[in-house]
Amino acid sequence: MQLTIRQALFITFLFSSLITFAQNGPPTVEQVRSSINRGGEQAKMPLESVFKTEVRKIWSGSDSISIQIYYPNNKRNLPILYNVHGGAFIMSALESNIARVMCNRTGSVVVSVDYRVAPEHPFPASINDCYAVWNWIDQNAERIQGDNKKISLIGDSAGGLFIGSLQVMRQVEGHPGRPLALVFVNPGIDMRPTAAGADYYALVTNWYLHGADPVNPLVSPILGENFKDYPPSLIIVCEKDEIKQHGLVLAEKLKAASVSTQVVDLPGLGHLAGYWGAANPLAKPAVDAAVTYINSANAKMDK
Repeated sequence: MQLTIRQALFITFLFSSLITFAQNGPPTVEQVRSSINRGGEQAKMPLESVFKTEVRKIWSGSDSISIQIYYPNNKRNLPILYNVHGGAFIMSALESNIARVMCNRTGSVVVSVDYRVAPEHPFPASINDCYAVWNWIDQNAERIQGDNKKISLIGDSAGGLFIGSLQVMRQVEGHPGRPLALVFVNPGIDMRPTAAGADYYALVTNWYLHGADPVNPLVSPILGENFKDYPPSLIIVCEKDEIKQHGLVLAEKLKAASVSTQVVDLPGLGHLAGYWGAANPLAKPAVDAAVTYINSANAKMDK
């Protein structure tokens, strides 16, 4: 079973030289997206029902950004979970089963962002979109039945990078307020060419950076200066993930800064990728850990 999972993740996230370097040169972005989509189909699960969903357009100041909001019930002052998806910097995703599962199991209003992606929109477009939506959530929490004092962020893979970058932006801009909690799932938060797994992601990283300096803390939030300002964080890593070290280094920095930090290291698994987004049973240990952590954070606020 592990070999089958491994092969699927290999295809999905470009861990094969046959995909990264085709016979006639590097693949096009359309070819890479097609490959990722095929891997996603292997992980796909039926969408879980939620009380209500709503799609909105948020104006960023230069463009509109699509978001999908998932409601667990019709109550007010609910906790809010801001979900920032992964996808190797190049995949769009408005709908996801993990957002639905997290909505139901944490009783949170979940907001998912469909940020602009590379190579059509390289750095910093994705981060700017994510930041604009975060500000909108903070300012409009009551309108979406939420409480802006109970906003947590969750991001997987590239989404983990983005929620780290958002902390750097928040520190510079002075808003929104510090989140209640952060959940990083297989985060890739170091874009330097010497970082763990850099060779596997070289193609999509170059599309994303488009010449941006990888030592910029907005690009590589692991190089940020103020980890003391991070909220309590859960970091989920997998034993066979090529970028596992990113999450472990982040955990070390947060612990050194006296931030409450929990690490969940899942044995036998590689990068969860589409299995996480689909809330596939293969990602259940990660989903359970995230649900438990968010529920605990929300319960502490309610006391």
